[in-house]
Amino acid sequence: MISSEFDPQFIAISDRIFENIDESDTQNDILKITEEIRKSCNIENITYAMLSAIPKKSKDLPIITTYNEAWQELYLSKNFIKDDPTVSTLFQSALPFEWSDIVCKTPRERLVMDLSREYGVGDAGLSIPLRGLKGELGILTVTSNTTLLPSLKSCYARTFSQVGIYLHEWHARKAGLRARQDIPRLSSREKDCLALCADGLMAQRVSEKLGISEAAIRLYLSSARNKLRSQTTCGAVAKAIRLGII
Repeated sequence: MISSEFDPQFIAISDRIFENIDESDTQNDILKITEEIRKSCNIENITYAMLSAIPKKSKDLPIITTYNEAWQELYLSKNFIKDDPTVSTLFQSALPFEWSDIVCKTPRERLVMDLSREYGVGDAGLSIPLRGLKGELGILTVTSNTTLLPSLKSCYARTFSQVGIYLHEWHARKAGLRARQDIPRLSSREKDCLALCADGLMAQRVSEKLGISEAAIRLYLSSARNKLRSQTTCGAVAKAIRLGII
């Protein structure tokens, strides 16, 4: 489902992964998928949490994590979510942020970060804010024991934003916040083209960046517009960003 040859600049998660998330029945099913993503993408941990208040329809907490049980138990028993600097930073940022950029404002916040590393969460982290179609707020975090190079941040953010939005929508449906909604499944090339357009590049420059013909670029963009039901590339880019596709 995910390329076995790991290249951090080109993390390829197949459409089948997203189909599996969409079709999952239980949190245990979702956990198995996130564990597969964790191993295949060479990351230490992956965690999703919905932070908005939700109806008490589901018995399960809206959290999926590969953190070890000792850290999970400590975090919940001490109610660390109130002093977690990744959570407080989330409310101040609409963009993905690295843990190295977080400023701990209280001793309690520093304690949470220090303990997380002691419990094997990972030395480096990237957290991605998620906002659902009705404004629900969530967060997806991936951690690693190696520092994330600045040049790779956009690749990780783009890839795991899509993972996050699928997990977010799955939990929203389970909580009864909305009915099932299909998220357009774009190919890797379509996502790459839209992402580069989002950076302000025209078709010719996108062609140079990806090493394929300009005609192919226009074909990928046309296909992406059709899937996203947008008449313009700008509109497709905006919708893809809102849905967490890029």
